[in-house]
Amino acid sequence: MSHLLTGCPFSRTIWHEVLSWIRSTAGPPVAEGPFAEWWELAVCSNPRHMRKGTSSVIMLTAWWIWKHRNVIVLNNESPSVAPLVDTIKAEAKSWAEAGARGLRQILP
Repeated sequence: MSHLLTGCPFSRTIWHEVLSWIRSTAGPPVAEGPFAEWWELAVCSNPRHMRKGTSSVIMLTAWWIWKHRNVIVLNNESPSVAPLVDTIKAEAKSWAEAGARGLRQILP
């Protein structure tokens, strides 16, 4: 799990793209530390009004990385950065439209 969320170059690219999209001041997670510690640091490194939305985006991104990994393993597909980032963005927008106020404040 640690490799999937923090150590894998594919996942690190996804984190970079998503965090850049929301204009987060946090960098992608690093393989050396626990994911939960990075999550807390990433949320706290943002201005207060961005924290709830940033936490939601981190949760959403981790979930979609996990789902993408399952598709790769179970369906023998290839990893694909652009479609996964697009899916994460679309899902975040759907959450915001459904009432996730923290996300509405940070989405471009």
